[in-house]
Amino acid sequence: MNVRHFTRRHACAGLIALMLCASAVLSACGGGEPDLTKITDAYLGGFTRFYERGNEYAEKGLQLQADYAYGWAAASVSAMRCCAERLIELKDDDGSPQDAPVERAEDWNTIASMSYASPYPWYFEGLVFSAQGQTDEARACYENALLNSAFSPEHDEALSVMLAMTETELQAVREKAATLEEQIFAVWEPEKESYPRLALGFDDAYLRALARECISSEPADYRGALRHYEAALKVNPFEGDNFVGCALTHLYLGETDITFFYINEGLFVDPKHEGLQKIADALNGEGT
Repeated sequence: MNVRHFTRRHACAGLIALMLCASAVLSACGGGEPDLTKITDAYLGGFTRFYERGNEYAEKGLQLQADYAYGWAAASVSAMRCCAERLIELKDDDGSPQDAPVERAEDWNTIASMSYASPYPWYFEGLVFSAQGQTDEARACYENALLNSAFSPEHDEALSVMLAMTETELQAVREKAATLEEQIFAVWEPEKESYPRLALGFDDAYLRALARECISSEPADYRGALRHYEAALKVNPFEGDNFVGCALTHLYLGETDITFFYINEGLFVDPKHEGLQKIADALNGEGT
């Protein structure tokens, strides 16, 4: 059977870095007051690219990849919107809560769970801690963002301009972010939070290692291992090893139909993956 080769794509700092040069944005404003929202607008443009990529994947019937792209966009933009709202509340003189344009998740863990591949929930949470003077908590969040190779200190720390924004500027950021959220959630619904937020939760190789450790400590705990493999696949549905992990675990659980699903999906993404091919041959009675 001929399978069309599917090019692997990963979320990376380069996608947004290409759209943004903070120094250029600021210098373009001359000697006047810089328009700080140009920086956040550039990032919103990057998050929009992921949303549009999700639409492309969905149109091709690639739901796992569409979920990845939608989730990455949603986690990132929801974190920006939540950050803007928290900073507005801190600037508000009477301390009264601000009405958001759309009701969305306010808990950082819930936001992050939409896509642990995105480093931005950690970074935006860190900005809020910084604004509150909670230095240790902010540092921990920044360090977790830096662990993710999708985060570029050279470019992404430009987002700290949100700490210098006026309430009016933050309201503009919030409204634009909420508009993008509405677009994303009109076509995609996040799963209920089911996997913990880990500092290395973006790393599918680390998550696969957790799955192997689970089996090593409890040889029959395939459900426990599957939880880690599914998390690995969610943060990187372009790596054949993640499909192998899910497929084999379901096979051990006697769930053959789901095994075939992961093998077929994996071979579409990575048709030359040796492990996937071997399992497919064995299931089709072609193995030795």
